[in-house]
Amino acid sequence: MWQSERWNRAVTKVAAKSDFAGAVRLAWQLVRRRRDYDVVYTVGVREAQVYGLFCSLFGRGGKPHVASEILLDALQPTSVAWRLKRGVRRFALCRTARVIVFSSGERELYSRELRLSLERVEFVPFHTNIQEPALTAPGSYGFAAGRSLRDYKTLFAAVEGLDRRFVVVADRASVAHLQTPANVELHCDIPRTQYLELLSGARFVAVPLKAEYRSTGQVVVLEAASFGKPVVASDVVGVRDYITDGVDGLLVEPGNPQALRDGIAMLAGDDALRGRLATAALARVRRDHSFDQFADRCLGIMAAACLPHR
Repeated sequence: MWQSERWNRAVTKVAAKSDFAGAVRLAWQLVRRRRDYDVVYTVGVREAQVYGLFCSLFGRGGKPHVASEILLDALQPTSVAWRLKRGVRRFALCRTARVIVFSSGERELYSRELRLSLERVEFVPFHTNIQEPALTAPGSYGFAAGRSLRDYKTLFAAVEGLDRRFVVVADRASVAHLQTPANVELHCDIPRTQYLELLSGARFVAVPLKAEYRSTGQVVVLEAASFGKPVVASDVVGVRDYITDGVDGLLVEPGNPQALRDGIAMLAGDDALRGRLATAALARVRRDHSFDQFADRCLGIMAAACLPHR
């Protein structure tokens, strides 16, 4: 959140390596320093859990804890290991004042899985990572990117044989064992600068997502909109708060190659539709998804968590 001056003025940041040892060190710093601040805000499930466990040992010091980016595992109720892991997570986070999610459809899931009241799970629309959203010239190829819960199997089936070039940016695990169609140029694990260059040169963007237990896809949807690229995405929980079908993007049935193929054909063949969707998506990003708007919403939740319960 360094892009928001409002956030930078309001918080003191503590960072550590993104591994278990780093999470332990970070949580211990938060425990030691929490009395100097009004609220503790963590980013990431590991950091939140370790901090919650420390608080159960050393007390909370009267400081509310707001947790963000708590990514849940796939539901595996028959797995003993998964049930044990869920039990630890529930114990560690049971006294969390607020949990922030990035999809309104996740509130009930997180409330149920973490055993928190629905009022303690807050939806905050995510922010674009593009500092100055603006329309860019339409390119010549279709584009897809991302790793979390991406359905590249459906995408490859949808675009195979089309008389159009596609560029896909993925991690190797997401495309392992898949046959890449001849009209797809695949890039794996490339630098972000290269990803952004490829995104800015696209004609339209496809975001194929699996219909799973949690949301994902918001980052690419918002970054595409910030470049003025029309988006066709799977109609799943992660994007329904970010795309209104036919207004600022297209939503298609998840896991259906023909539905995705039809959506791609609409964007590829209709200049007026592409322009209308791109303009509306850019306006939505500027209106609802800036860094400062995201910061203000999170700071408001943190302030509310500090108020005494009535």
